[in-house]
Amino acid sequence: MLKMMKYEYRRGIFPLLVVITALAAAELLFVIGIFAEKDLLAGLGITFLVMGGWASFMFVLIYGVIIYSQDLKNKTGYMVFMTPISNYKIIGAKLLSILLTGATLVAFLGLLIVVDYNLLKSHNGGVAGVELVLDDILGTRGLSIGSVIANVAGFIVVALIQFYTMITIAYLAVSLSSTVLQNKKIKGVVSFILFVALYVLVSYIAYKLPHLGKNVQVETMLDAMYKNIPQLILYVVCMIGSYIGSATLLTKKISL
Repeated sequence: MLKMMKYEYRRGIFPLLVVITALAAAELLFVIGIFAEKDLLAGLGITFLVMGGWASFMFVLIYGVIIYSQDLKNKTGYMVFMTPISNYKIIGAKLLSILLTGATLVAFLGLLIVVDYNLLKSHNGGVAGVELVLDDILGTRGLSIGSVIANVAGFIVVALIQFYTMITIAYLAVSLSSTVLQNKKIKGVVSFILFVALYVLVSYIAYKLPHLGKNVQVETMLDAMYKNIPQLILYVVCMIGSYIGSATLLTKKISL
C-alpha cells in the first residue's frame, strides 16, 4: 500500500509544483511591495495569496477526483486496479496521497503566513501597536488575541477535516455512478449531482447537530475544536463510510 501511495503522490507532483509556484509568485509580489513600500503591490500579493490558498485546495479536490474517475475508464487505471493488492488498499492509497498533497499545501501556506507576519512586523512598527490596541478591545469582551487565534486555528482544522470529507464523498459519488452507468457519457454529470446531493445532506445534518461548551472560554485550539465534536464525529463516520462504500463497489459492482 505504501508503494501505491508513493505512486499516486508522484502522479500529482507536477500540478502540485505548478500550484506552489503560483503561490510563490504571489508571495514574491507581496515581498517586493513591502521592501519597495508599495502598498498596492503588497495588497495585491496578499489578495492573490488568499485567493490562491483557497483555489489550491479546490485543485486538490478536483484533481484527485478526476484522476480516480479517469482510472475507472482508462487502460492505465485498469493496470492500477489489476495490481495484486486489494481494492480497499488501492482506494486507501489514493485517499492518503490526496491527504499528503493537502498536508504539503498546508505546510507551505503555514510557512508563508509565518514569513509574512514577521516581515510585516520587522518593516512596519505599527503592527505591534495594532496588536496592543486589538488586545485592549478584545479584553473588554473577555477575549484576547491568543483566544481569537485559537478559534481561527480550530476553525481551520475543522474546515480541513470537512474538506477531506468532501473528497471521500466525491469518490463515493463517482463509484456509485460508475456502478449504474459504467462508461455512459453522462456519468460525469450524474457523479456531480450525486456528490452535491450527498454533501448537502451531510452539511444539513452537521448544521442540525448541537455545538458543545457554549460557555467554555476558548484558550487553545483544542478548546475551539471541542465545540465541534458532534460535527467531527459525523465527518469521520462519513469518511469511513465513503471509503468502505467506494472500495466495496469497486470490488463487487464496477466492471473495469
